[in-house]
Amino acid sequence: MIIQLKASAGNTGLEKLVSHLAKDGVPRRRLDIFSGDTYTLVGIKGNASKLDLGKYQSLDYVLTVHRISDPFKELSRQFHPGETVVELTNGHRVGRDLSLIAGPCAIESREQLFQTAELVAKTGANILRGGAFKPRTIHRSFQGLGEDGLKLLAEVRDQVGLPVISEIMDARDIPLFVKYDIDIWQVGARNCLNYAFLDALSEVPNPKPVLLKRGDHVSLNELLGAALRLYEGNPQVILCERGDKTADRVHRNVLNLNNVSYLKHHYHLPVIVDPSHGTGVRELVVDMGLAGLAAGADGLMVEVHHQPEKALCDGAQSLSREFGAMTPLAAAIWQARTSLNATQADLGLLEDATAA
Repeated sequence: MIIQLKASAGNTGLEKLVSHLAKDGVPRRRLDIFSGDTYTLVGIKGNASKLDLGKYQSLDYVLTVHRISDPFKELSRQFHPGETVVELTNGHRVGRDLSLIAGPCAIESREQLFQTAELVAKTGANILRGGAFKPRTIHRSFQGLGEDGLKLLAEVRDQVGLPVISEIMDARDIPLFVKYDIDIWQVGARNCLNYAFLDALSEVPNPKPVLLKRGDHVSLNELLGAALRLYEGNPQVILCERGDKTADRVHRNVLNLNNVSYLKHHYHLPVIVDPSHGTGVRELVVDMGLAGLAAGADGLMVEVHHQPEKALCDGAQSLSREFGAMTPLAAAIWQARTSLNATQADLGLLEDATAA
């Protein structure tokens, strides 16, 4: 349920409303309060079906009361006006600034990581990716460096000055991600619906932002349900679209850009597109990445390797010098899309926070 206060209500009206809700069994911790120039919105998290809508509508400082049927209402634009912005320690804002996440699929060695990090830092990346734990279909394949990889990632962060992201695979590794102060914790496609794992991440004290990848053939409702589990304990959630397997053997995966547009129209979390896993084909990565930004994505996650032909993991979909050629195009498309978003908001084409 969302309650919009009259412009004249002020802080006095807000405190009266909070007191009324507390008497009806809704503590302040279940409230999300948003104030604009001319409005104050109070969103009630969780089940509000037992609250008397008419009672609250009759309060003289209340303008409107709306029930929201969306089961993921805390993530909806009706509940949360504007965009969620995830601010990193270096000041980069995912959801407000163009986010270009780049680096190797797997950290193979110090030399490989540092050379690739220097490459992406010089050519436009603002977040460095690197896989320390790499579960592979064939267990005899390279599985990553584990803790040594996280250690290298923390070291290269200090050298190139970029925040870092790495995939966490197991709740038992939470202390390692805390130890090396990994800036963004990635939940990969395989763990998208691992609810016990997601719950463990949502309970981490002083949590870091979490990037949640949509798993293969995971529906949007399932993705949003997974995101909500994280969000209730840690609102710094970033969604990532990375495609699905299809019967077509030409492509490793097919990127679903419908999802990007839909999520950006109806929900407030940042959305990142992964065109590397979304295609599995190097020559398609730039095209689909730019298309993802045109569809409304807040940024890209791209696999880059200084020598893709020698990569121990996903070399066929990794960029090298192509990344530098892509970044100015990405910036231009993102800027045009940002202007379009502002126009859509003015015309009411995005979900409005005060919509019925």
